[in-house]
Amino acid sequence: MTTTTPRQRLIEAAEQQFRRFGYRRATVEDVTRAADTGKGSFYLHFPSKEDAYVAVVEASLERFLVKAEAALHQPGPVPQRLRALVAVTADHYGDDELLRASLFGEAALVDGAVARRTADIQRVQIRELLAEALEVGKTEGSVRDTVDVASTSTLLFEVGWAVVRAELDNSSDLPLDVALDTLNDVVGLGLIARTAPGESTTP
Repeated sequence: MTTTTPRQRLIEAAEQQFRRFGYRRATVEDVTRAADTGKGSFYLHFPSKEDAYVAVVEASLERFLVKAEAALHQPGPVPQRLRALVAVTADHYGDDELLRASLFGEAALVDGAVARRTADIQRVQIRELLAEALEVGKTEGSVRDTVDVASTSTLLFEVGWAVVRAELDNSSDLPLDVALDTLNDVVGLGLIARTAPGESTTP
């Protein structure tokens, strides 16, 4: 039987309230009432409402990272796995308003300073996943050994998020599958290890 700690109960209650009211409108009193505890317990675990919100975002992000890691660890060349990651991201963030608001800084739901703090957490985690995938690709020979992992993972994050945001905002003329195929052609194929002249490129 799994025992829920007081901190976990507060995070679950805070997630309920933040999803229901948004960061701006939800109060510490709302959270403690939902968790059936007092303010003393809340402040024992979180210095502020902002810290509780960050803990909620981190818990939600962990759920996303499970899917992201599965996409990046599936069989196939790294560019194909990166394409799968963008698709998984668009799907997950499309369904998770709280996580989306914290990354994109949607003013109606979260303050700018809090959004920047939680967005940084997400950027770091996802770039680390991308860097890991690129290192694997270099080791297995599907990614050029001259690719700079740090700068490439940062660029892939920014480009991938632009595609995801356009999909979530319905601001792109391209369907997601077309955008992903194009991204794979333009970016993904540039990562692929080049063969010597005359050498077959087929597996």
